Amino acid sequence: MDLNTAIKEIVRDYLANESLSDLVYGTWGASSVKIENRPLPVPMDMISIPKGMTVSIGDRVSMLQGHKGQKYAVIGVLQ
Repeated sequence: MDLNTAIKEIVRDYLANESLSDLVYGTWGASSVKIENRPLPVPMDMISIPKGMTVSIGDRVSMLQGHKGQKYAVIGVLQ
């Protein structure tokens, strides 16, 4: 393997491990969202909701998880 190929593989693997963003699903609660397959719920102060969107307790939502899971953006309410 040449140096150029090795560098490309390292960068590709690094970006894959960083998870710059991810699509996640969860259940809307009163003060947090419980994301599937995650042990802890996400508090509301870490979640952005589009203007005009209404979400009720118990709704399943799809969200984009930002870099390192510090912020989430609701992109839709699932049926």
